[in-house]
Parts: sequence; structure tokens; C-alpha cells
Amino acid sequence: MSSSALVGREPERGLLTAAVASAGEGRGSSVFVLGGPGIGKSRLVEETAAAAMSSGFRVLRGRAASAGRAVPLRPLAEAVFSGLRGEGAPGDGDLGPYEPLLSRLCGLAPQDGAPLVGYAEAVLRLLGALGRSGGCVLVLEDLHDADADTLTIVDYLTDNLPGRRAVLLATLRGGPGPALDLAEAAASRRTARTVRLAGLGPAHTAELAARCLGHDDAGEVPEAVLDRLHAVSEGVPFVVEELLTAMVEGGSLVRRRGDGWTVTGSLDAGVPATVAAAVLQRVDHLEPAGVALLEAAAVLGRRFPVDIAARVAGIDRTTALRQLRQAAHAHLVTDGATAEEPGWHSFRHALTADAITHRLLPAERAALCLAAADAIESADAAAHRPRGAGEPEGLIGGGPGDDLYRLAAELCVAGGQRARAAVLLTRAGRQAVLRGALLTAVELLDRGLELTADAADAPPEAVAGLLEELLGALVLTGDVRRVPELGDRLDGVLAVWGAPPARRAAGFLIRARAAATAQQWEAGLTSVRRARELLGAEPDPASRAALDSVAAHLVLNSQRPDRLESARALAEGAVATAEAVGLPEVSCKALNMLGYCLRPLDLAETERVFERLVATADAHALPVWRIRGLLELGVLDRIRITGTDRLLAARRAAEETGAVLMTAWADMHLAQAHVLRDEQDRALEAAGRLRTTARRLRLGEVQLIGVGVDAIIAASRGEREKLQAALQAMESALAGRSAGALWGYADTSVWGWAQGICSLLREEPDRALAEFTEADRAMRALPSTRGVTGFLGPYLLLRTVRGAAGWAELDGAVADRLSQVHWDRPFAGWSRAVLLGREGRAGEAAKAAEEALAGTEAIPLARHLCLRLGAAAALADGWGHPVEWLSAAEQFFHDRGTTRVAAACRALLREAGSPVSRRRRGHDTIPQELRRAGVTAREYEVLRLLGRGLGNQEIAEHLFLSPRTVEKHLASLRNRTDRSGRAALIALARRYSDGQ
Repeated sequence: MSSSALVGREPERGLLTAAVASAGEGRGSSVFVLGGPGIGKSRLVEETAAAAMSSGFRVLRGRAASAGRAVPLRPLAEAVFSGLRGEGAPGDGDLGPYEPLLSRLCGLAPQDGAPLVGYAEAVLRLLGALGRSGGCVLVLEDLHDADADTLTIVDYLTDNLPGRRAVLLATLRGGPGPALDLAEAAASRRTARTVRLAGLGPAHTAELAARCLGHDDAGEVPEAVLDRLHAVSEGVPFVVEELLTAMVEGGSLVRRRGDGWTVTGSLDAGVPATVAAAVLQRVDHLEPAGVALLEAAAVLGRRFPVDIAARVAGIDRTTALRQLRQAAHAHLVTDGATAEEPGWHSFRHALTADAITHRLLPAERAALCLAAADAIESADAAAHRPRGAGEPEGLIGGGPGDDLYRLAAELCVAGGQRARAAVLLTRAGRQAVLRGALLTAVELLDRGLELTADAADAPPEAVAGLLEELLGALVLTGDVRRVPELGDRLDGVLAVWGAPPARRAAGFLIRARAAATAQQWEAGLTSVRRARELLGAEPDPASRAALDSVAAHLVLNSQRPDRLESARALAEGAVATAEAVGLPEVSCKALNMLGYCLRPLDLAETERVFERLVATADAHALPVWRIRGLLELGVLDRIRITGTDRLLAARRAAEETGAVLMTAWADMHLAQAHVLRDEQDRALEAAGRLRTTARRLRLGEVQLIGVGVDAIIAASRGEREKLQAALQAMESALAGRSAGALWGYADTSVWGWAQGICSLLREEPDRALAEFTEADRAMRALPSTRGVTGFLGPYLLLRTVRGAAGWAELDGAVADRLSQVHWDRPFAGWSRAVLLGREGRAGEAAKAAEEALAGTEAIPLARHLCLRLGAAAALADGWGHPVEWLSAAEQFFHDRGTTRVAAACRALLREAGSPVSRRRRGHDTIPQELRRAGVTAREYEVLRLLGRGLGNQEIAEHLFLSPRTVEKHLASLRNRTDRSGRAALIALARRYSDGQ
């Protein structure tokens, strides 16, 4: 029996209710409710959630307690399922690029290695979408049983819920562990509150007892009953309820004919320490088949799959379901089935399962554990055999919560079979990797490794398999610090076992991949060499292709003088072999590296390679590689035509599949393209998306990309202080890492462009020349990057104008590379024009200059830098139309606010004897959009006063004008800004006064 009202938790309930109310006002938070089993954590949270739901909140529920050890991301998957079903589910587009990740989280779509923070952001977006109107409550119970990946996402939510219409209410036991560490850390950051529930005091215990017995007054409960409850329950509500149930059902506490209760027997009977006897008394009233079923279920955990428990108990499913109905009537179990897992039930409380298992003799418990492990493996075998028509799926390998390998492993440990447990944990780790739960995979595999150390009978092949899985998982997480030591251990085990050379070589291949992840190029090449030695002169094709694809990556980034040619040969060989033996993923990896090798040499051939990559990925359903290929094709467009169409297509594809990191890379390249096109607003928009992604996902790589993009934008505006701050932040973040750690082959050219262009826009050509020279020197030390740059063009024109470059630099390979890069092309053409003019070939020079300007409408900054730098030479040597060119440059740079370059153009015009238009005082304060529309300084003054609410007469008095002149200015403003009336002009004025 239980109370219909929550007793004795008024302060705690008030705190949770206030947290929910704050979330409804857009001030989300997290509250962790701590306490021992049966203390009332779930009841408190459920009461709060029910009240929130009646107030219009959406409530999502998930529980971490599961069969055996924690199933990866299970509680979040449960909660997401509850949010996606029924009315009010988010519509198409509400979740943006994170919608596919929710499908992966719930096991409804294949995994693709998405970062864990992507899942965290997906859950956050779902809470935001569901809470948009009335607020949202996320309830996560039993976090002490949660896996490491779930805890990581919960930690992310605690930091990002403030400011949202959502609240997290989580329960966990108060004992030491990762969940408690998380809660306390979040509380110390002031992003969460912790509420620790203690036992009820005597008065509240008496009140609870009265309510359980159907009274409001504790005076209706016999004093002997209260004495017994105070002595035994320790104020734990569940124990109070269980003891009262045992007293009533055992006949020692009987309802009187009128009202109230009387004690008719010993209240001590059948009640050992706390509640065990109360539970076991009801267990023993079941039929023998029911007792056997519950004993089998108890070793499986609080939640248990019915079919597995039935196999262990030796009964059929029909009998098992009948016995479960009887156990439910006895308040021992509840129906724990969900739409996704219909074959699961739960004990009413963890103490129920504990009481049953503690009654078993050690030998009985061990035998049941091993029988349960056997049943799980049998079910797994059945799940993977072909099924007949209408035959249901097995328990293993289906939905998001059906990974029982970890449970079987712990059962084997309890049964004394530790070596077998390690094998099962290897399978569990492999499944966790497939789910994308990488932290959980490492945790499981480390547990298996620990067991093999204590298991003298662990076969070396099992230990080797476990080490291989663990090494692979560590590489995927990027945490490769342990790889050398574990790799040595793996090789030692394989050598003792006498494993085939190909198996040992595969171990070194994993180590090579880890070295590439850590940018330890030479160490990786050493591992490749060891693998080749083991494989001999004639390795099998599959091993050779895998090794060559990794080796190409390592060689391309090494310091070897022939790295470009060697990497290309390795990549071409890997592609040919992988395609011949049918290894599409290896083929994609090799094609990707081949494209990188070809890019400095031939952009057209590079495009064909990346198109092959996309076609291969499409043919073999490899979405991540398809997106990568699309992204590289978009980068080629940025280089060759400064186009953005394919970059946008790649970004859309990344969003659709939830590939968050590649979405960020696409935004980085889009920002670069918009900067080259002088589309500042769009560049800032892309940079803003990057900053949001970096802040929310807390991915170091995305943060660095965002810093780099901000620096490029600052450089394009001539803002040196912001550029230098970004450079310093980048250098600090990359301390101790290789030169190509962030943007690979592109970083040197990008930084060379940023620094030199910033100096040119500040009219500091000497500094720009020095910065370009330094970048060129660094590029020559990185031959794999030579050619695809963006700074070699302005560098060449600057040197040509100063007489430091001649015809030799405009012939052959250099000219070919410059002609392939859209940004560099006009600078190369103007360099040719300057040389022709210097030789007195005025007509040819003028023609070359005009030809160089063709097709530069999309890159106006490059166009007008050419006019600024080249027109001075034309003026000095007497060719072309320098006055016309300088006038165009002056207008462009003045309009974009690059005042130093505009002033330099005006100075040259004066030297040429050309009249220079006077810039009215205050002209530079006009917003760029209005300036381009032709708004004058006086008109802008009128507009600003209009926005302050002044009438025509007041504006006239303020500016010492006539009302008629003010009306003329207003008419001109309406015409120039395409605004139909006074109200529209006022709205425009206020928009600029608000800084928009």
C-alpha cells in the first residue's frame, strides 16, 4: 500500500516547482535529486512533472536503470522517443541539422561517427522545440546507472539549458561515482542545483503511515505500528510502505469494523533487516514457477527481458506472462514494456530485486548467473539467424536498448568465468562503437582488459581481439595517448599466440592511424614500415590497400622532400587495389588523399578525383565520405571561380545527415568565399554560425576554425588588432602541434593572405611585402601546399610594381598555377601589364590590364587592389587609363570604409593633376548600405533627426535649413532608399540608430 500524497518534502517540492516555473519564463536550469534507494526521489520528481504537465509543459522521461551495466544513451533515447511520439512533436525543420542525430540516438538510422556533442545539441534543440510554447521538463532517473556517454550529454545540457524554456530534473543515488561528480561539478559552476533527500522524521513517518492506511490523522495509527516503523524504516518511505503492506497482508494489522486499525499479532514476524522479509513474504506466496521466474529476473537487474528470464527459469513465455501478472498483483513487478521494447518488465523497486538475490545461496546465484549468460548468448544466436515469415525478432540486435552483452559479461563475472566475460565485453564494446557511444565503448573494453588481467585462463586470441577493439575505439575518440603502450601489449600477445603476420600487421595499422590523428607523422610511418615488414614482399591486396591509404596521409604531411610525389603514388596504388578487391571505404580514403596530392598540380584532375569519391560513396551508402567529397568539390569552386553553390550543397547534405563537424567546415569555406567576394554580411553570418557551433558543442577544432574565420574577416577590413589577437589565440591553441594541425595544407596560405591583405588595406605596402615573403618562404618548406593559395597573386604584383619580379616569374608552372586560382588571376594579368608598360609597349599593356579585369565582378576587392597597385605604375610609365582606374578604386575603397587606401588613391590623382571630389565632413559616418545608395551627409543628418521623432520644422531649425529644403532632402531619401513614405523612413532611421 502507498500514500496518494507526497509527505514531508515541502521545501524540496518548492525548489523543484520554482525551477519549473523559471523554465516556463525562459530561465531554464537543472536540478539533481540525490538520495538512497526508496527515499522518494522518483516520487518527488514525478509529482513535480505531473504538476508541470497540467500547466501545459511537455514532459519527457527516461530511466538509466537497465539490465546489467548501462546501455549506451538509453535514458536519452527513451526521453527522445517520448518527445517524438504523439501530438506536439516538432515539425519538419524545427531541429535543423540535428534532426538526423535524434534518429541515430534512438537507433532509427545508421550511425556515421557523429561527435557526441552533436547528440547533446540535438537533445537540446528538441527540448527547445517542445518547450517553445509552454515549456519542457526532461526527467532522467537513476543517473547513477548511466553510461559515460549519457553523463557527457547531461553535463552539456546543464551548461546550455539556462536561457531556454526547459528544465532537467534528474535522480541519482548519493554514493560516490561519475554521476555524483557531474552533479557536484555542475552545482559548483552554478549551472545546476542539488537536492539531497534524507529520511523522514518521526512526525512525517507517522503522517505517511496514516495516509497509507487511509487516514489524515496519525493518531489513527496504532502506537505499536509507529514504534515499529520508526525503529525499522529509518524514515525511508518505500520501507514504510512495504512494512505496512506486510503487516496488513500477514494479518498482524487489521482494520476494525468501524474505523481505524488494531494490532492482532507480532509486528516482528517475517521482517528481517529493513524490507527484505516484506518483499520475500510476497514472493513466497507465488507459485513455484513464479518464484523461479523472479529469481532468474533478479540476477538480470531491476529491468529484465521476459524471454531471457523465462529461459533461465525453464518455463515457456505464456507461463511467464501469467506468473508476471500474479507478481504485479503482489506489488512486486510493474510492466516496464515500451513501444520500442515490448518484452521488458521491471521490479517495483531496486530493493525488491536485491532482496530476492540476497536470499540465494552463493552457489545458487552463480548457477543462475551462468544460466542467464547462456540464455543471452542463445538469444543472440537466434536473433542473427534467418527468420521465417511472421517470426518475431530476437532480443539481441534489434532496438536501442537491446544490447545485453554487457549484462552477460557481468553475469559471467558473478559466475566465476572472467575470461568469458572479457570476450562478451569485447562484443559489447564493438556494438557501442557502432552506436556511436565511443566513451561507453572505451569504458566497456577497459573493463574487459581488467578482467583478462585477473583471468589466468584468458586465451591470447581473446585478449588480442579486445586490445584491437580498444585501440580502434581510442583512435575514433581522438584520445591516442595510450595507443603506444597498448599497441606494444597487443603485439606481444600476438607474438606469444603465434598469430599470422597479417594479424600483427593490422595492429600496426591501427597504431599508424593513431599517429596520424595525433599529427605524429614519422611515428606513424614507422608503424607502417613495421606492418610492411610483417606482411613481406607480397602482402595480400586488402592489407596493402589499407596500408597505402594511411601511408599516403602520413607521407603528405611529413617533412620528406619528395612527399608530394610519394604520397600521390601511394594513394593511386591504394585506389586501384581497393577498387579491385572491393573495399569501398578504403577506396574513398585513398581518393581523398589523391585529391589532396593533385590539388597543387591540376585542379581539373583534382575535380575528377573528388567526383569519383562522391560516386563511390553514393554507390556503397557511405554518407560521411559522400559529404566530404561534396565539400572538397565546393572548395575547388571557391578556388577556381569563387563560387558558393556546391559549398552550400555540401553544407545542406551535412545538415541532413547530422554531420555537425563537416557543417562547420563548410561554414568556414563559405566565409572565406564571401570574404573574397567582399560580401561582408554573408561572411559574418557564416562566422556567426561557426561561433554558435563552437560555443554549444565545445569542440576544440571548431573553436579554432571559428577563430581563423574571424581573423580573415578582420583582415579583409584592415583591422590589425583583431587579426593579431586571433593569431595569438591560434598560436597558443596549437602550441606543440605540427604546422598543419588545423587546416592541413591550407593554413600557411590562408594566414599569408590575411596578414598581407590586412597591411595592403592599411596602406602599408612594405609590411605587406615582408609578410607575403615570409608566407612564401613557409610555403616552399611545404611543397604539398604550393600553388593553391590566394596570396601569391598580390605578392607577385607588389614585387613587379617595385621592380623585384620579371618575366621569368610569369612563365611556366607559376603562371599556370596562378591562372587556375580566381583570386590570383587578375594580379598575374596586371603584373604582365606592368612589365609591358615598363618596356614601352603601352597598347599591349593597356590591353593586358583590361583583360585582367575581365570576370572580376565577383571579386571586387581583388579587382580594385589591382587598380590601386597597378595604376601607379601606369601613371609613372604613361600607359592605359590610370586616372580612370584610380578614380574607380578611390570610390570603391571609400564606400567600403577602407579610408587609407582611398586617401592614397586621391593623392595619386592629385599628382596626376586630376580634380578630386571633396568628401563632405561626416560622409564617413554614413552606413555603407546608405552610402552605396547615394545618400549624402546632409541627407543622413536629416534621416537621423527624423528617426528621433522630429517634425520638418524642428529638423529645419536644428540644421539651420528651410522647411522646403528639408522636404527636398526627404524626397531624395525616399527615392534613394526606395521607401514609400515617412513611416518607412522613420523605421529605417531607427534601424540604424539601433545598430542593425
